[in-house]
Amino acid sequence: MKSDQLTEAYQILSHTYTTFDQTDDEWMTNGLSDTPFRSLVSVALSTMTTSKRTIKAALALYETVHTFEQLRDMDEQELVHRIQSVAHYNRKAKNLKTMAAQIIDQYHGQIPQTKEELLTLSGIGRKCADIMLNFVFEQPAIAVDTHVFRVVNRLGMVKATTANATADQLNQITPAEFKRHAHEWLIQHGMKVCVARKPHCEECPLTHLCEYYQEHVLKGLTQAA
Repeated sequence: MKSDQLTEAYQILSHTYTTFDQTDDEWMTNGLSDTPFRSLVSVALSTMTTSKRTIKAALALYETVHTFEQLRDMDEQELVHRIQSVAHYNRKAKNLKTMAAQIIDQYHGQIPQTKEELLTLSGIGRKCADIMLNFVFEQPAIAVDTHVFRVVNRLGMVKATTANATADQLNQITPAEFKRHAHEWLIQHGMKVCVARKPHCEECPLTHLCEYYQEHVLKGLTQAA
């Protein structure tokens, strides 16, 4: 996708979707990002898990845990019990306790604010690090989950086979003016229109820019005619 087309795509998305703080986003309304502590723990819980299950686990945990010290000292079996609605809850319980200890021992109780340091934390991968950078520390970073990965590769914004490679390319080519909210627009497009199976191309405002549409949908319509 050419740079002018990329800009046009982002402009269309920005006029099509609101940002999370402008809507009743369930993550925000349930307080999962009320504090930096909650934001980090919540994104760690969310990997490979739906928002509904993440929220259930997070709310159960935040009934009694509010600091990294409390998380580090919590009985591991109680932690497992409280977060068992998420995927891989046994592993995540161990990771959370290790992460809390790392932050206390290595970072003086403060969440690190660089990608490199965030990635040293147990259970924190590239997507989680980019979410923290963008939404908590207000540093321009586009987090790539399965929805964003699908959308930008279908559109032809990037050409990559992994989420990390996609994130690298996407963060490099996206104009600065769009980086703050790109993740929010792209994930909504992926959840509502550019879904995994049978994307709703008839509802998409980006078909004139989309490689997938041109190669798989439009070509099929032309051949049928």
